Amino acid sequence: MLNQSHPEFGDTSATAVAFTGVFTNNSPDGGAKVSVITETEGDGNKTAVPSAALTPGQNERNGAGDALMGENLYECHHLTGGAKHPGRIVETPGLANIKPPRPTYRPRLPKKIIENGGEISEIQLERIIYAGQAHESLLSCDAAARAGISIGDGTGVGKTTTLLGIILDNWFSGRRRTVWFSVKSDLIKAVRDEMQRLKIHIPIQLVGDYKPEEEITLSKGIVFCTYGSLIAKSRKGHRRIDQLTKWLGAEGILIFDEGHKAKNFFAENERTSTQTGAAVVEIQDVEKFPDYRVIYSSATAASDVRHLAYMIRLGLWGQGTPFADFAEFAREIEEGGVGAMEMVARDLKAMGRYFCGSLSMGVDEESGLGVEYREVVHRLTPHQREMYDNMARAWQAILQKTEKALALTNSEKFLRRFVVNNFWAEHQRCTKAIITAFKVPTLLREIERAIGEQHSIIVSITSTGEANMTRQMARSADEEEAISDLDFSPRETLTRLVENCFPTALYQEVTDEVTEKTKYEPLLGENGEQIHSKAALALKQELLDRLATLQLPEHPLDQIINYFGAENVAEMTGRKMRLVKLSNGDYAYRPRGIAGIPQRQTNLHELQNFQGKRKRIAIMSEVAATGDNLHSDKRAINQQRREHIAAELKWSADKQLQDFGRSHRSNQVSPPVYLLIYTELGGEKRFSTSIARRLANTGALNKGDRRANQIGGLEKFNLESKEGRAALKIVYDRILAGFQIPELDDAKLALSDMGLLTKSESGEQTIQESEKQNIVRFFNRLLSLEVNRQNALFEYFYKTYTETVEHLKASGKYDLGMEDIRAKSVKIKREPQLIHRDAATGATTHLYELETIVPTTPAHFNDLEKAEGFYFYRKLGTGEDVASEFVAARASLIHTDPETGESYQTYAVSRPSGRNLFYLDESELSARYRLVPKRAAKDWWNGEVEKIPPFINRTVFLLSGALIPVWRQDLPAYMKKRWLRALEKAKERL
Repeated sequence: MLNQSHPEFGDTSATAVAFTGVFTNNSPDGGAKVSVITETEGDGNKTAVPSAALTPGQNERNGAGDALMGENLYECHHLTGGAKHPGRIVETPGLANIKPPRPTYRPRLPKKIIENGGEISEIQLERIIYAGQAHESLLSCDAAARAGISIGDGTGVGKTTTLLGIILDNWFSGRRRTVWFSVKSDLIKAVRDEMQRLKIHIPIQLVGDYKPEEEITLSKGIVFCTYGSLIAKSRKGHRRIDQLTKWLGAEGILIFDEGHKAKNFFAENERTSTQTGAAVVEIQDVEKFPDYRVIYSSATAASDVRHLAYMIRLGLWGQGTPFADFAEFAREIEEGGVGAMEMVARDLKAMGRYFCGSLSMGVDEESGLGVEYREVVHRLTPHQREMYDNMARAWQAILQKTEKALALTNSEKFLRRFVVNNFWAEHQRCTKAIITAFKVPTLLREIERAIGEQHSIIVSITSTGEANMTRQMARSADEEEAISDLDFSPRETLTRLVENCFPTALYQEVTDEVTEKTKYEPLLGENGEQIHSKAALALKQELLDRLATLQLPEHPLDQIINYFGAENVAEMTGRKMRLVKLSNGDYAYRPRGIAGIPQRQTNLHELQNFQGKRKRIAIMSEVAATGDNLHSDKRAINQQRREHIAAELKWSADKQLQDFGRSHRSNQVSPPVYLLIYTELGGEKRFSTSIARRLANTGALNKGDRRANQIGGLEKFNLESKEGRAALKIVYDRILAGFQIPELDDAKLALSDMGLLTKSESGEQTIQESEKQNIVRFFNRLLSLEVNRQNALFEYFYKTYTETVEHLKASGKYDLGMEDIRAKSVKIKREPQLIHRDAATGATTHLYELETIVPTTPAHFNDLEKAEGFYFYRKLGTGEDVASEFVAARASLIHTDPETGESYQTYAVSRPSGRNLFYLDESELSARYRLVPKRAAKDWWNGEVEKIPPFINRTVFLLSGALIPVWRQDLPAYMKKRWLRALEKAKERL
């Protein structure tokens, strides 16, 4: 019991009181004895009051699971009490069936913010308790560093409140210095607003108030620091990171809010890590700062297992784990596929070091509405197709002439990498901008429709085109050109690329006198001037002349604003200036800011205009995608339903989920409608497939279920997979072997125009083996082809991909991730066997023996006889002296073996016990069976069906709980490693 006076918290009777709640023992046999533990405000005596036993999974408040995408209403397994959360919070079945260890930690919090009607909900309180519990446990390393916790709650759960609760708990325990890392300094306002709501008055300052060489004079409180500031240093070399650790002392608290910003840390090669990732790892170093209390907080912590490298306090690798280091951990989890990724999140929850809830996408009880998804395909007009084709040919010409110029200038060996990399980077930005601009007519129609339906609209874009606009305006000032004569389309990108990067300077080979190695030096004239290749200069001028006639669409941002009027559109982007269309049709270049409003507050003012219903259309770029709330807040004037239109997908799943999270939050009047606009361009799948793969992996790693982030059908574009890579290699090998692609005249020429072909030692055109499975590069380069060629090559790739997937499914090799055991009944046959108990967290691993009752699905003769395409076959070697045995088979899909690249017709084979039990190719079918008339099989078939019982019993062995600790243990011979989960009859998921 702590009795101390803290004036910062106002009238709280200056008392820290531990939470009053219910804790249950997590016993595998299902019975849970419950006792209520209370701490009195007097002498601190504790009283245990016996209560009734609970059935596993019982929760009166939350009820049964939600059917949408396998959502389960979130359940605090060992805890009742606290305020009910204002939103409908769910978690995936992959996490819902995992119980964290029994809590032993007692937080110190003011009573009034945790009791019923308080400001901290039961879900947030659970995280606070387990954060304290994690920080009291030690990692299995020589430094005996404190463990950390990861909070992966999605938008709407209230991570800011949770984090402040953790700070408050530590405050009352005497630890009063916290560094809070965030993506931008403006978000300090959200923290201050939440502190005001909670009536917390802890001092908080921006680290930017101090120079890196200065001492932080804040005696206690929170230092708010952006990830960009963390890597800052003064001119004299004083580092911000040293300033922060000095202020924190030995027992500081580190909060990595939106921690995915540090994901690009590569433990096996720190030189390739980002500065941010390396700094985040350094400031939580287990050797230097073992007593730091670390909290990771991000709804999108990782879309790739390698993005977990900065989370060094979770105890997933190193001493005391099956993995010697992070590289080994990442390698084995990647090899385990999505199922292993799902296991990581489940294990962390089982250890009490990871929690993840999210706002339900299902039907809201008050509004009766659920999150809706719509897809709209924008069909390119003939004029747009012509524009795209001309642009594609221009890019092809630039690439071809660049290759010639590199040879002409003798710079190919040392300059090629720089020139080609720059070329493809600009190519990707340009084509993405053009595709988005093409969608504007459809986008405008959809906005008008939504306005007519009394919705408010949010349009998310990736880029604003400000850099191009600034360059053009600077040129206008220099050359006194009218604004209406300037080119604000992506054509300027191509022109600038040719003007600045096209190689024309001549180089000569020389031998270094010291190293005796060959190097290249510019060829200089008599007066020391650079000599240029006349032929290369001619090629450059040809390109510039060609680009001068190229027509491309202008950037979509100003098209939207000028169409609806700036008075109706709230722009929340990072640009400072914009083009304003005047009444006479001319344009003016004016500041985006509003008179009397500081530039840095423009976005906040526009947000208030949108939430105040003064403007019903909001356009946001990445600047507004983190921290700004655009949902139909019950406290806002604008309570219209939101229609969130993704005109272009972000570059990463992390950013896309953050983007979608701006319009779907707790305390909303109604959930949003998500609208995704696509074109029919095959190359646009480049953005869709990357997002789809990362959404699936983010769901697996963050939510224990890859289906958790399926948004608007994006999962069908998840081609960036091992199946996709295998299919791509098959396509490349076939084209190089002379195979022709339907609707594509010269497939090898298409690969050449995509810049994919190189010359082998024998002089033949080929693709390096290391590049044959580079699916991202394939999609990037696909955009350089004309519309018809692009779509033809994509369609052939997609056909090969589906055939490959079908083959893997038929052969039982397809990675399905976590699967449910489907049965009429699942019972625990005997007492589960304890395999492992973690000494630090108490997390357990049990071996269950399950008795399942599975319904049979016999294939009836009459049904097969009527079904189209089914024929009956007698197994060779049966009949006459041996009892006949028959099967039914029908032609199925074309399958492609990813190992050999061979495609063949398959046949789905059925037996009386069930339809489509397995697949055979044509040669296997003819080698093992002989076609017979249907009547020859009828009597035998019907007799076999009659012998089949309605149900059969199967025994299943299942490891449950924390699986990483037993990762290296050999499984018994009767167990096969598959990722399964079962629902026992008492509704307890295993």
